[in-house]
Amino acid sequence: MTGRAIIYSDGYGHPFAETSPILADLGRSSGWNVTIEPSLDAVLARLAGDDLLIVNALRWSMTQHEKYAPDRAQWAVMLPDAQMQRLDDHVRLGGRLLVMHTGTICWDNQPGWPAIMGGGWQWGVSYHPPLGAVRVELTEAGRARSDGPSRFEIVDEAYHQLSPTADCEILAMADAGEGAQPVAWLRHHGRGRVGVDALGHDGRSLRDPGHAALIGAMLSWLGEEG
Repeated sequence: MTGRAIIYSDGYGHPFAETSPILADLGRSSGWNVTIEPSLDAVLARLAGDDLLIVNALRWSMTQHEKYAPDRAQWAVMLPDAQMQRLDDHVRLGGRLLVMHTGTICWDNQPGWPAIMGGGWQWGVSYHPPLGAVRVELTEAGRARSDGPSRFEIVDEAYHQLSPTADCEILAMADAGEGAQPVAWLRHHGRGRVGVDALGHDGRSLRDPGHAALIGAMLSWLGEEG
C-alpha cells in the first residue's frame, strides 16, 4: 500500500526549498503520490485516511534564547491545541508520518508532538555539534530494511539526546565525534505508522546513496498495510 503524501515544507534557517523536492523524488520512487505544501493549515485541511505527512520544517516558539528575537515575528509558532489534536488523530487513526531533521524540534509547546514521534528535541538536553562529517552505521534492524550500505559518511548535523522511547525500532546511529547517537527509527502510534530521520540538513545529505536508501526503506515501511 502506498498512496498520497504531503510534505509540509516551511521554516527557519534551513534550505527547505532544496531538501523538500529531493524528499518528494524519494517518495515518488517509493510509490507515493507526493505534493509539497508550505501552509500547515492547508496540510491539515487536506490530510485524510492513511495519507503520509512528511514534516520537513522548523517552526517552534523561539523563546529559548534572545538570539532568536529578531526572527520571532516571522517564524515563531505556538501550535494550537486543535491542530495538535488533528495531527495526533490523523496518525493514531491510521495515518502515516515521517519526521525529517528539524521536524523533531517543531511545536515545542505541545508535549503531544514528541509523544507521537517517540522522542525528539528537548531544549536544555538535546544539541548538535557543528555541521560537519558524520559517520552513520545502520543497526541490525536498519540493515534488514535498507538495501544500501550499512556504513556511510555524510556532511550533516547529528542531533544528540533525542531520547527515543523503548518501543522505537532504531535503524541508524550517527557519530559526529562524540559517540554514536540514534538518529533514525520507526514506531507505531495507535493504528498509524511513524518514521523519524533526524538527519537531512541539506541536499548533500539526502542525495548520499546510503542515506537515500535508508529514507527509501522508511518510506516503504510507512506504505505497508497495518
